[in-house]
Amino acid sequence: MTKKEKIIAIFFIFSMILLITSSIYTITTNKPQGYEFKIEKWMKTITLN
Repeated sequence: MTKKEKIIAIFFIFSMILLITSSIYTITTNKPQGYEFKIEKWMKTITLN
């Protein structure tokens, strides 16, 4: 890979990480009151045990 391709790959990975984190943040802030995702339930059971 050339230097230009490496820079493009790094920026692509960085933008994908930002996209995923922003979508997770948006989903969790806009969820209905009293609703809990399955992943949150699993995380609570794992951390409590």
